[in-house]
Amino acid sequence: MQRAAALVPLTGVLEDHGVSLASVLEGTGISAAEVRPDAFVAYADFLSVLDNACRLTGRDDIGMLLGKRQTLAALGPLGRVLRHAATLGEAIGDFAAFQSHNSTGGSVYIMQADRDVILGYGVYDTSAPITNQIYDLVLAVGCNLIAELTGGQVAPEEIVMSRAAPRDPTRYMRLARCPIRFGQHQTGVILRASVLDFPLPAADRAQHDLALAQLLSVRHGAPLPLSAHVRHLLRPFLLRGHARMAEMAERLGLHPRAMRRRLRAEGTTFDAIRDEVRQVAARELLRLGDLSIADIAATLDYSTPSSFVHAFRRWSGTSPGLWRKAA
Repeated sequence: MQRAAALVPLTGVLEDHGVSLASVLEGTGISAAEVRPDAFVAYADFLSVLDNACRLTGRDDIGMLLGKRQTLAALGPLGRVLRHAATLGEAIGDFAAFQSHNSTGGSVYIMQADRDVILGYGVYDTSAPITNQIYDLVLAVGCNLIAELTGGQVAPEEIVMSRAAPRDPTRYMRLARCPIRFGQHQTGVILRASVLDFPLPAADRAQHDLALAQLLSVRHGAPLPLSAHVRHLLRPFLLRGHARMAEMAERLGLHPRAMRRRLRAEGTTFDAIRDEVRQVAARELLRLGDLSIADIAATLDYSTPSSFVHAFRRWSGTSPGLWRKAA
């Protein structure tokens, strides 16, 4: 599931390059009638649209161009929740906590160090194509979101991207107006921890709580099963080195035995879900970036590089190095 509002500005981006929306949507499973703010489309189809747009326009930064045209309105009710939060910290906390109401293919997460906070993003949908475009888009959205929420008073300290450096990195520098590091183990916007207390100009507790109640009252499609919540949370848990069932159960307010029982009733296990998310992340990091096998193993919370290589062979029938060369 992915809110289609992010695709609404795509028509204008394509027109700038002499490409029609119909040609970009062809073969993706998304119709022109679905490109509207209130529609939801399959996450993998959404990513296919971005890839088609990249190929047909010849712009390898099409995701960034699309992301630059996004506003809080593209987030639907969640955008109103963020706008009326008291502080920037509360807003990005709400973004991470309730983003699954807009997307169930990739997760927004927050990781905090001593003086910095990273607002990151990671794909976990096993059916999604591997593409730089979704990360370019969400980074541009993140920069826009911070600027719009704070009236331009707060800017990122730095941006990290798992993709390898593009042919022309200056386009990314102009977007962020801050240093960018490519080839990293995650993708996200880094902020000084001190700016989390920045008071938002549109703060309104009554409006915030009303918008949140409206967001929670509407669920597009059936309620998410427990396994979907686990998938949504796992990628940042891997980065933190906490990808264990006990930690995940605590995060979800469950006893590990209850979690194991409920996942079994859904026909899966925690280990199987963790394998799925690791596989998606591993293939992304191998194809899009240039981290070493040892670094990828550590990123995905494996105890040793050989453990990762063994798991990857089990998934794909080949070694990570050979898979990377073929990809």
